[in-house]
Amino acid sequence: MVALSLLTTAVCPPGGLGDVADSPFPAAAVSVGPMTAVGAPRLDLTSDHVPVRGARAGELRAYGRMVRMVGRGVPQPPAGLGTPTLLVPGFLSGDVSLTLLSRELRRRGHRTFRSDIGANVGCTEPMVRRLLDRLEVVAAAEGGPVTLVGHSRGGMVVALAARRRPDLVAGVVALSAPVTGSLSVAPHVRRQLELLFRLNRRGLTRVLGADCVTGDCALRVAAELTSPFPAAVPFTSVYSRDDAIIDWRTCLDPAAELVEVRSGHVGMATDPAVVRIVARQLAAIATTG
Repeated sequence: MVALSLLTTAVCPPGGLGDVADSPFPAAAVSVGPMTAVGAPRLDLTSDHVPVRGARAGELRAYGRMVRMVGRGVPQPPAGLGTPTLLVPGFLSGDVSLTLLSRELRRRGHRTFRSDIGANVGCTEPMVRRLLDRLEVVAAAEGGPVTLVGHSRGGMVVALAARRRPDLVAGVVALSAPVTGSLSVAPHVRRQLELLFRLNRRGLTRVLGADCVTGDCALRVAAELTSPFPAAVPFTSVYSRDDAIIDWRTCLDPAAELVEVRSGHVGMATDPAVVRIVARQLAAIATTG
């Protein structure tokens, strides 16, 4: 969730997407937290996640840095020098949003690959299948397991992919990713999602519908995210309390090594401190693998 998440407030003011009755979301917020006793994800898309003061401005500055840093890439390092890494972008972002991260990892000797899943705007299940297809191709070309690095929704997708094909995954690094089976977003992101749901109902079926976030599809994804993570696959979740897009608590998977930074949500793709953390994890995976 990058540009559209940040700009929705300006183009879609409160009340601009229809009446509450037309919304798939409950009028009252449901508290964020772990799975309920009956297995349903706790969902709050109204008011539970209130970003800390100044966080929204920080996200906008990070987005500006992301745009400025898109430029010429760095050649792929020779095979065998570093860890093959598949980079998966966030919701409505596309592979270009991880250009800086890819460039810096290549400079450190790691071979990076695009996800080729597009804007990551469709229903979760097709996104996971597309990533698995890409993972099989990269793993075959590289001759072994691949590390998955996912930003925002991309981190959720890679966490699912690792559960399904642990034989092809050397490790997982999730950046500001809701990987716990719960979802809590800021009000401006809720309005963005409502807009997409309306487009889906009007025939634009390639964007996710309400079922993907609040219905049976969401329940299946949440159940899988709370299933045991493969013990043999190193898992790191990087989060920020300054996140103005999602509630940082949804990043706290008990199966992961948790690393806190101050970059915010969008900044995960551009912050030098995060780049160093990812590079450190890749080096550790290469050593243990």
